[in-house]
Amino acid sequence: MQATADQLVITLSAVARDGAIRAGRGLSGLMGQKIAIHVPHVRMGTKADACDAVGGRRASSSGRTSGSAGYHRSCDAAFPVARALECVDLMCGQPPGTTTEPDDLARSAIGELGNIVGSAFVNALADRVNLILHPSPPTIVHDMAIALVETVYAEVLSQGGDVAMIDTEFEDHKGRSAGFS
Repeated sequence: MQATADQLVITLSAVARDGAIRAGRGLSGLMGQKIAIHVPHVRMGTKADACDAVGGRRASSSGRTSGSAGYHRSCDAAFPVARALECVDLMCGQPPGTTTEPDDLARSAIGELGNIVGSAFVNALADRVNLILHPSPPTIVHDMAIALVETVYAEVLSQGGDVAMIDTEFEDHKGRSAGFS
C-alpha cells in the first residue's frame, strides 16, 4: 500500500510542477511581470495534517474551491490569512504588509489568484490523465481552518482516502515571495 501512495505523490508532484509552470505564465501575463511558482513539497495527509498546514484547527484561513464538472472532485487552496494578504501585496505590486485585512480588493485578488492557479493545476491533471475537466468559478471562504478542511475532507472521506497537500510558493522578479499550502 505504501508503494502505491509513494507513486501517487511522485505523479502528483509532476502534475503540480506542470500546473505551477502554467499558472506562472498566467499570472505573469496578468501582472505584466515574471512570476515564478515553485512546488517545494507534495504529500498525502489526514484532516489534522491539512489543518496544521494552514496554521492549526482554530487559525483563520481563506480558501478557494474549483470543482471539475462531470467529476465530483475539487481543487482547493487553503492558506492562513497572513499568507493570503502577502499574495495580494505581491499581485498588486505593493510592499509586503500593505494589505492588512481581507477587504473587497483582497478577496477579488485572491479569487483571481485561485482561478488562475486552480485552473492551471486542473488542466495539468486533465492532460496527465487524458480527461476533459472543466474548472468552475472560484468561491472565496473565510473561516477557521477546521471548517474549511472539514468541508473538503468530508468529500474525501466519503470516497475513502487522504487529501493531497501541495505547498506552493510565488516569487516575483524582485525575489519577493508569498505562498500557501
